[in-house]
Order: sequence, then C-alpha cells, then structure tokens
Amino acid sequence: MKFGLLWHSFSSGNLGVGALSLSNMLLIDEAARRKGIEPEFLIIGSSGPCDYPPAADRFKYEFIEFNEKSLLKNPVGLFQAIKSCDAIFDIGEGDSFSDIYGSKRLIKLLLSKGMALAARVPLILSPQTIGPFKSDTNAKAAAWAMRKSTLVFARDHQSFAVLEQLGITNRDEVIDVAFHLPFERKIEPRDPSRLAVGISVSALLHHGGYEGTANQFGLKADYKALTDALIARLLAEGHEVHLVPHVIPLGFPAEDDYAVSRSLQERYPALKVAPRFRGPIEAKSYVSGMDFFIGARMHATIAAFSASVPVVPLAYSRKFAGLYESLDYHRVVDLKTETTEGALAKVFAHMAERDQLKAEVAASAEIIKRKLAAYSYSLESLMTSLRQGQPVLQD
Repeated sequence: MKFGLLWHSFSSGNLGVGALSLSNMLLIDEAARRKGIEPEFLIIGSSGPCDYPPAADRFKYEFIEFNEKSLLKNPVGLFQAIKSCDAIFDIGEGDSFSDIYGSKRLIKLLLSKGMALAARVPLILSPQTIGPFKSDTNAKAAAWAMRKSTLVFARDHQSFAVLEQLGITNRDEVIDVAFHLPFERKIEPRDPSRLAVGISVSALLHHGGYEGTANQFGLKADYKALTDALIARLLAEGHEVHLVPHVIPLGFPAEDDYAVSRSLQERYPALKVAPRFRGPIEAKSYVSGMDFFIGARMHATIAAFSASVPVVPLAYSRKFAGLYESLDYHRVVDLKTETTEGALAKVFAHMAERDQLKAEVAASAEIIKRKLAAYSYSLESLMTSLRQGQPVLQD
C-alpha cells in the first residue's frame, strides 16, 4: 500500500519537523508490517537545506514538494500524486494547523487537506497541536476539514479540548510522536565537578517573531535579556554551557538558531556551540549527553525529555503547557505570563531540584509508552480497515 505523508520532511531545517517525520513514518511502517502490509511512502511537504533520509534498505519512498510555486505550476500533478495514495497521514508540521503564525500558512494547509478530501483518499490527521484559532472564519474552515477527515489525533489535552469545542467527534488524544525518535547516547569525557547544561536558543524569539516583528507572540519576558542572564549566571557558577541549535535554515539568519548561537559565543567565548546537526537523530544524541537542559524550541526539549535529561521548557505558546501537562510534568516556564526576572528565578529553582526533575521525567516514561501504544493500536486498526476496503469517510 502507498501512504502519503503530508507536511512531513526529511530535509527541513527545523529539526522538530524532521523528528516528527522520521518518527511517524517509523510508527506507520511498524503498524503496517504487523498487519502484513508492505508500505511505500510519498512524502509531501516543504524542502529544506538538510538531508537526513530514513534507511533506504527498509523504507521505499518518494518526495513531492508542496508550496505556493508548485500549486501554481502543477496543481493537477499534486492532486494526482495525492490521489495515488491509499491513505494520507497529515502531521501539519507539528503545530501549523493554527493561525498563530498567520493565515497564509493555515490556508496552504487547508488547501492540501482539501485535495485529499476531493480525491476521496482517507485523510488522517496524525498527532499534532490543533489550534488555537484567533479567527472564527479560520476555526470554521479547520473544523470542516476535520469533520471530513477519517481520524484526528491531538498530541495534548488542550488540543483535544479544541476538538471538543469545535464538535469534532472522530478524535483521539495520544502524544507527540517525536518521543519515538531513536538516538545514540553521547557521553563526552569532562570534569565531573561541572554540570553540562544545554540551552536551545530560539532565533525566532530572539528576533521577536517572523520578519522582525517586535513581539509577535506577546511575551511578558524579554527573551534576549533572559537568554543573556541565563548564560552569564551559568558560566559564573562554573557550568559547562552548550548552545544547541535545533532550527537551522541556511540563508534565513532571522530564523537560524545556529547563527544566533554563534553570535552569543562571540560575546561569551566560554560557551560551547553544537554543530549544524545533519538531522534530528544526531541532535537528540547530542542532547542526551547533557546533565540539564533549558529550551525554547519544543522539540529540542522533547529530545531531552525522551533521553531522560531533566529539562525546563521555556514556552511561547500553549503547545508547551498542553504537551507537558499531558505528561504530568509541571516544570514549564511560560514566557507569556512570567517577567524576565520571574522566569530566570524559576529556571534556577528548577535546576536546584534537578534530581527531582530527573525522577519526574522517568515517571512520565510510562505515560509516553502508553500513549504511543494507543496510537500504534489505532494505526493497526486503520491498516485492518484499509486491507478490507477503504474506511468510510466522514459525510
């Protein structure tokens, strides 16, 4: 069977998108093979500057780009490619099924969903953030697409609540699939008297948002000032501080975590800057060697959490709280409600309790295991239905 993976990418400079893509493909592949299905995949999404393809000896796949240019140049080709699939799994790049990044991105996602529905191909919304929708028009359009879909998976309880509010009945709550991403633990020789502290610095927040917006996400804390204060205090306390870029789009310095990290290293020469990773597995492997992690890129914090590293996520949207509350982990520092000084104090208060944080991360492992198993079971049920004939689409 041929499965379309919509809004997945194995070249995105956003390694969070890559982590979702690799993990979801692996979960779908495992479920299909358990049901005796030999899967092949069509990746439909954005291209980027990286290249981290899944193992060629296991996965058979092709890629087709979905963007404004391809929509104008070859809409029929895109439609036919989608129509050739037995099912479409749409992950929405994790959190793009919302209008917090602007209506333009949401419209593009709705168009792609519309193509799948028009082609009468079963459309499954893989685990992702749903909403928020600031515009009633956007909310109604999103609700229409979800009602027409075969299944809609929320990756946290807040997104699930949005589905309930919009009257979406073909829904389920599971977990972010990036927790399933494999890695190789990296432990570097170092002075045992010093902690290795990783910081995922967000270029997006450093620059205020997209296209130089002053404060697009309405943060109460001053993110640049907070980052400076974190680095200065950690270094003053004698820790080994690693900046870990997780979004690395070459040619877009305003969104490039690596470029911001290097500029910070020029001001604080004692900082260590992780390399431009070749992919999300390499990034997670690097993060696994940290003693403590602080991050404003959600999937960098997921990499730490799922590698058993005590972590303090710095939230700029509700997706952070929604995800971690679903794991019964209450160490998120909300930059939309905390002052700079308050956020700094909370981070160091959590750091002082890092052994307790590590225990809480370990306790959440059973929740993650259970929720990933629930998603896998749903995928297996879907595979059974597909073998017997396409599942009934929503009216």
